[in-house]
Amino acid sequence: MFCGDPLSAGYEKCTDQMALFALASMIPAALALALMVTAFTAPSTRRSPALRTQTLGFSLLAWGIAGATYIMGGLPSF
Repeated sequence: MFCGDPLSAGYEKCTDQMALFALASMIPAALALALMVTAFTAPSTRRSPALRTQTLGFSLLAWGIAGATYIMGGLPSF
């Protein structure tokens, strides 16, 4: 986390925004984790390789959204 000098103007807003985006990135990350667990544990996905591939693809997409959200929160600090 880099928002400059703690005594500078705008430091508190910067850290608040970064914390908000970090929290917001937890939603797609939790979804991605749930999809990944489902892909390997649900009986329907164990029987169907196509369904497992699709579920893992959605999980990968959710991880990407989580990462992008986290990065977007850090961009204004640079």
